[in-house]
Amino acid sequence: MLGIDAAGIIDFHRYMLADQGRTESYQRAIAQMVRPGDVVADIGTGTGILALFACLAGAQRVYAIEVGPAIELARQVCTKNALQDRVVFLNELSFNVILPERVDVIVSEILGSIALQGGILGLMIDARKRMLKEGGRVVPQSLELSIVPVEAPKMHCKIDIWKRGLYGLDFSPVRSFAVNNYYNFKCDPQNFLSDPKPLGRIPLSEAESAYFRGAATCVASRAGVLHGIAGWLSLDLVPGITISNSPSKPDVHWGHAFFPLETPVALNLGDCVSVAISTHDGMEWRWQVGVTRQADGKEGNLAKEMRFDHSSFFGFPLTRKDLAGPTKPKLSRKGEAEQFVLSLLNGERTITELEKELIGSYSDCFPSPTAASAFLKEIVKRTS
Repeated sequence: MLGIDAAGIIDFHRYMLADQGRTESYQRAIAQMVRPGDVVADIGTGTGILALFACLAGAQRVYAIEVGPAIELARQVCTKNALQDRVVFLNELSFNVILPERVDVIVSEILGSIALQGGILGLMIDARKRMLKEGGRVVPQSLELSIVPVEAPKMHCKIDIWKRGLYGLDFSPVRSFAVNNYYNFKCDPQNFLSDPKPLGRIPLSEAESAYFRGAATCVASRAGVLHGIAGWLSLDLVPGITISNSPSKPDVHWGHAFFPLETPVALNLGDCVSVAISTHDGMEWRWQVGVTRQADGKEGNLAKEMRFDHSSFFGFPLTRKDLAGPTKPKLSRKGEAEQFVLSLLNGERTITELEKELIGSYSDCFPSPTAASAFLKEIVKRTS
C-alpha cells in the first residue's frame, strides 16, 4: 500500500498487544461475555485481536470492522490461526456498514488517554442501535473519566517555548494556538495538587448522545503552581473486570491527557479549582477552569477568582484558503439534513413525525432508519 506509515502502524499495534493489562483483561471479558454460537461485531478491529478472542470464546461468526490499513494484517493473522471461515472483514468505518444480521455482542477498544478521543461514544451508540440484537451485550459496558489539577512545569514549557525569541525571531503568535490543544503525557501522583475527582460516567450500553460534559470541584491539598488539568479513564469491561490508566495505580500502559492553562496560577492549601470539560464525540474539546483563592484573614486579602476558557477549536489557525479566495464553503448532504431538522423544530411536530420527514427527504444520508433516528434525537437533545 502506498502512502501509509507502515512502520508506524505496525509499531503502534505492537505497543498495544504488548500491554498485557489491557489485552488480557479484554480476553477475560470476552471469554465471559461471548457464548458459544454467538455472532459478534468488533468495532475497530486493528490487527484482529479482539475478533480472534471472540472466536476462541465460541463465536460462530465475527464481523471485524476496521477503516484503516491494519485490516490487511488482521486478515493474515486470522488465516494463520485457521479462523478465516469464522471472521468477516469489513474495511469501512462502522457508520457506513450494514450487517446482514444483528449481533449478540459488540466489542470495541477505540480509546485514547481520556477515552473519548477515538470517537468510541458515537460509534458505540450507532453500532448498538443498528447492529445489536435486543438484549445484546457490549464490551466495554461503561467508562468513567477522572481529573486532577496538576503542577507540570515540563509540559507547560512546551507551550511557553513559543513566547521566547527563537533564532532571533518572534514566534509568539503560535502560543495562543498551542495553549488551546490538549497533550498526552505521563502524569505522576507527585504532580497532583489535590485529590483526583470523577468527571463523569458514561454507560456505553445505554448512552444516547455523543455529547459529553462533566464537572468537578477540587480543593488544593498542598501549595504549588497550577499548570493545567490531567485526565484519565477507568473502563468497566464486564462485571468484575475493570482497567484504568490512573496515575496512582495503572493497569495499562496508556498515558494521560494534559489540558493546559494559558497562565499558570500559584495555589495555596485550601484553594478551590472548578473544572468543566466537554466534547462532542472526542472531536473538539473545551475545558473551563475556575480558581478561587481563599481569603487568609489579613486585611485586604479577600477571596479572588480567576477563570480560564480553552477550546481545541482554536488550536490551529484557519488557512487563508479557508478564509478567502475562490473556495466557498458548502454544506455537505448530511449538513443539509441537520439544517433541515433544525428548521422543523418549531414545537409543532412529534419525534415520529420528524423522523418520517427526515427519512423522506434525506434517506441517502443514512444506512438505516435507526441511524436516521439516532441522528435526529442527538440534534434534538443538543439544541432544544
